[in-house]
Amino acid sequence: MKGIEMLPFLTKEQKELLETSERNYKRFARVYFQILSISENEAIVKVWQLENQAKRYLSEKELIDRTKAVFERILPESVQLHVRPVAFDRVELNNFSITDVEVKMNRLGLKPKDLVHLLNINKSQLSLILNKERGLTKSSKAMLYYMFKYIENEPGREPDISPEVVLKV
Repeated sequence: MKGIEMLPFLTKEQKELLETSERNYKRFARVYFQILSISENEAIVKVWQLENQAKRYLSEKELIDRTKAVFERILPESVQLHVRPVAFDRVELNNFSITDVEVKMNRLGLKPKDLVHLLNINKSQLSLILNKERGLTKSSKAMLYYMFKYIENEPGREPDISPEVVLKV
């Protein structure tokens, strides 16, 4: 489990219980947990679900409930659990188009050269996509969609468009 090292107060049995729970959620529902931060009175845990063969996806409320069920037996009663759910939503990604790229670029004040630097992609290839001479491939659609999603979800963060930018996903 990502971030489990932030919980030094856990016994060996509690760590095994957490890891077993996560392993089962990964295996059967492709649900993942990450401990983002922990203090003496609060813990923040991110939970998300990826595409799975059963095509059964949990809502944000269900993800929160499952996370609480996993962690409530582990965390001390004095620690309040805050869950950051990311529900699976393939529809938005599948419908992402070049028009959406243009709208998001305008809203965020990004220029094509900024995307070249942010994504470290070839300027001529990006130009072909933006001029609608070449369609979005599955990978380019995902790359652009998640880059915009990352920038939009950073609170109070203006996109850094210098060539040294490294996206932390």
